Amino acid sequence: MRVKIFAKSIVVLNSREACIEALIKTGTDFQGRPPLKRNNIVLPPNVVFSNFSDRQVLSRRLFTKALKAYGPGVMHLENILQETIQSLVDDIDRRSGCAIDSAELSIGYVCCVIASMMFGEKYSYDDELCHQMNQVNSQVIKATDPFSSGAVLDAMPFLYDFKFLFRDQHKKVDSAKEAITKFIKTRIEEAKKSFDANQMRGCLDYLIEQQMLEVKADGQPSLDDLMLEGLMVNFLIAGLETSRRSLAQIFLDLLHDPTLQKTLQAEIDSQFEPTETITLKDKVKLPRMEAYMLEQMRFLTQVPFMIPHMAVRDAEVAGYKIPAGTVVLMNSYHVAHNPDVFDEPFEVKPDRLIDESGKLVDRDHPLRENFLGFGAGRRQCPGESFAKSRIFLFLANILQKYDVKVDGELPERDVRKYPMSILLTPPSVKVQFTRRQ
Repeated sequence: MRVKIFAKSIVVLNSREACIEALIKTGTDFQGRPPLKRNNIVLPPNVVFSNFSDRQVLSRRLFTKALKAYGPGVMHLENILQETIQSLVDDIDRRSGCAIDSAELSIGYVCCVIASMMFGEKYSYDDELCHQMNQVNSQVIKATDPFSSGAVLDAMPFLYDFKFLFRDQHKKVDSAKEAITKFIKTRIEEAKKSFDANQMRGCLDYLIEQQMLEVKADGQPSLDDLMLEGLMVNFLIAGLETSRRSLAQIFLDLLHDPTLQKTLQAEIDSQFEPTETITLKDKVKLPRMEAYMLEQMRFLTQVPFMIPHMAVRDAEVAGYKIPAGTVVLMNSYHVAHNPDVFDEPFEVKPDRLIDESGKLVDRDHPLRENFLGFGAGRRQCPGESFAKSRIFLFLANILQKYDVKVDGELPERDVRKYPMSILLTPPSVKVQFTRRQ
């Protein structure tokens, strides 16, 4: 369908077929991004929000290479992830019998993991760096929220020059820009001073090395400092926001469905001794765990319209002509909750992804194909594998060691009622962890 907002045409694609046609089959026709005034002010050019260009393609390539170089398969990072999990367990044990806020726990864990991935060191939950990451992230999200009054500035950017209008929004934007610029530049400067090519630490070291190695004909680095800052934004903002929401959804699911919790624990107990540590290579042993992870991601579909796309030239989808410059939204929320595909789409039912032999259904199964939560094509999320890895480690190790129970009132689990910004946000809940015998 086509709608107009402030005289701007927006086309919404509501079927999987139309989304795949736009994202993959039309090449680069819909790989642009609409200009978003507040994002462009707060954030340096980055992989997620930048318009399609040679510079954006280079940034994405380096971002992907960095993830592969220091991704799930590298022993150094996996050791850090396992140590982070152990720190999480130790923290829960210290607070035995006390209610723990699920949002606080999720954010703490994800901040530690992302900081370790970026900088190659182990961080604890009370580390000042992790607190800074969380604070900076919160400021950026509030300053760029597309469902706030500041969205008018994105739709009519000329209003931004009238500083007496939307004063509160101007303060949020200025404060967020200052906070994220200071945080990222400080970390890059520190990493460059201590950089040692013979002792690589995290993804930032890898990108610094690429900056030294990849030089253009004029002698300037292909990866300049502004691009480097943009890549760090992608690690920080995109990685933190999506993972913490998935973990918040997981707690709601376990508390609303005790049978699910027992089923996943039974699968873990059938494969591991209580004292064993579950690692990433053990994922294949837990098909029901993976089925649940995929199902909760489908149910939540936390980016319901994906990041907005834009037609970079006159194009066509499903027989309809779409002029260059048109904003195109992919309704991944409807694709993931289409009742013609999913029986009871607003229920969390992991068994729908398990075949008759007890294995996870193949990637080309319709129930898996109708999840576009990480996008598709050239602008598919490059951090999908790492996001699933850190969620798996959290869920498997927590359920191996604890029974999870609600403390107080249990919030409703209905994705149709979750607060909306660019992402859907599950409510937090007070949780008690009891060591399993």
